[in-house]
Amino acid sequence: MRLTKALVRRPSPNHQNGLLTHLTRQETDPVLALAQWEDYCDILRDHAEVIEVEPAPQYADSVYIEDTAVVYGNTAVMTRLRYPSRQPEQSAVADTLTHMGMDMKGLADWAYLEGGDVLKFGDTIWVGLSTRSDTDGATWLGKALAGYAPTIIPVPVQHALHLKSAITALPDGSFLAHPDYAPPESYFPGYRVAPEFEGSQVVLLGDNKVLMSSSAPKTEAMLKAEGFDVMTTPMTEFEKTEGCVTCLSIRIRE
Repeated sequence: MRLTKALVRRPSPNHQNGLLTHLTRQETDPVLALAQWEDYCDILRDHAEVIEVEPAPQYADSVYIEDTAVVYGNTAVMTRLRYPSRQPEQSAVADTLTHMGMDMKGLADWAYLEGGDVLKFGDTIWVGLSTRSDTDGATWLGKALAGYAPTIIPVPVQHALHLKSAITALPDGSFLAHPDYAPPESYFPGYRVAPEFEGSQVVLLGDNKVLMSSSAPKTEAMLKAEGFDVMTTPMTEFEKTEGCVTCLSIRIRE
């Protein structure tokens, strides 16, 4: 499917104070974070329409917009964020998706799901069961998307924040994963091992082109040798807060 739009959100000056699960808090440079975010958006603009959602500087994690909604076809499913401190981030995202004409859906009040745990390829959706998403979230995502009849595959996530922190899909339908952090290989058809943790996180830009962090030069070289067209961008300030190239946008494809 062709990438047509990407929703993004400007980072909060306080984004280093966001929630952490597996990392020790480090100081980040808000000026550098903004510059890296702008470079990321510029790359997306070369491949799709970039839509900036109203900033929410009072919410440290608001730059991680992918967690707030899952878009599949013309349906937008508003997720249910695990931590109440993040839930107010969703209002402006829902308003933007509604204005775009999306068919809006939601989850049950007792279900938890974050977009970083939702990996889509073709008619299959893998849902990570992490500290942020649960089986009820996976079940209710399937109900919200019942009209499309996707195959929903729940998978355990024990060593990474989200599923897509440790495994993402490549244009050929194989998967790029770091085995120390990703779910077992048996859940995924076609499994490439990324030499670096940051190398397991890619965004599909169209055709054979992928975007990834410049923090993974060995993975970049491996993918180029295998014929992929690889673009890289610095992500250091977001990687310090458990972020990556996937979680900075909601990508819409046709």
